[in-house]
Amino acid sequence: MAAIEVKQVVFSYGSEPDAPKALDGVDLSIEEGSFVALVGHNGSGKSTLAKLLNGLLLPTRGKVEIYGDDTADDAKIYRVRSNVGMVFQNPDNQMIASIVEDDIAFGPENLGIEREEIVRRVEWALDKVGMLEHRKGTPFKMSGGQKQRLAIAGVLAIKPRVIVFDESTAMLDPRGRAEVMQVAHELNRNEKITVIHITHYMDEALQADRVVVLDRGKILCDGTPHEVFAQAELLREAGLALPAVRQLAQCLADAGVPIRTDIVDEQELIEALCPLL
Repeated sequence: MAAIEVKQVVFSYGSEPDAPKALDGVDLSIEEGSFVALVGHNGSGKSTLAKLLNGLLLPTRGKVEIYGDDTADDAKIYRVRSNVGMVFQNPDNQMIASIVEDDIAFGPENLGIEREEIVRRVEWALDKVGMLEHRKGTPFKMSGGQKQRLAIAGVLAIKPRVIVFDESTAMLDPRGRAEVMQVAHELNRNEKITVIHITHYMDEALQADRVVVLDRGKILCDGTPHEVFAQAELLREAGLALPAVRQLAQCLADAGVPIRTDIVDEQELIEALCPLL
């Protein structure tokens, strides 16, 4: 079952007929329960596409459907935004209250959910991101990784079916990035939440089931991490770095080691090198 259908979507930030297109004829279908990484250089259209997925922006042309609901239909936008949660780059911009549990309760309260259910959701959401012991704490005194986990909990409390991480690890140190990625994978695996992860980090994209590469508002390539990162020259032309394992395999091959150059997985590289030692 498709959670998201993007059909021939064009989007321009200007209203003039010749305004530059941030997205230009994008077709994309995302299956329920999948983990999709969306990558591309700055200005490729990644964040624009993210905002189209829950109706923060509407297509200039084309259609975006979330579980069959058109984001341009005013009668459906409430359900669209309940189904698609957004976690943005800067967690400080998503903090509302000075106490953790009050911050997490903000979303459900605005949905008119009963108090008893809100209490259950707050506890459940904080437990899912490993922050339940901090429910009485102050968000603004926490680390970047902890803040981003709280931002995820705030989205979880709304019970979305899809979560879009819009470069949510970009401002974090390696430990904070690892914390957020762990939470994202656990939610995808255990709660069956569809995850769309927009990132500049190729090592994070390698962890996805599927990688979609955007370039100048168009989909450049789409496939498994192995299929996408095997296209080294295409990705370089799009201004993207290759994953470290892929670069290492290429360097070894260039140095005369008889090894495939399309290796992108650490275990795969180990298995290829061991017989040569």
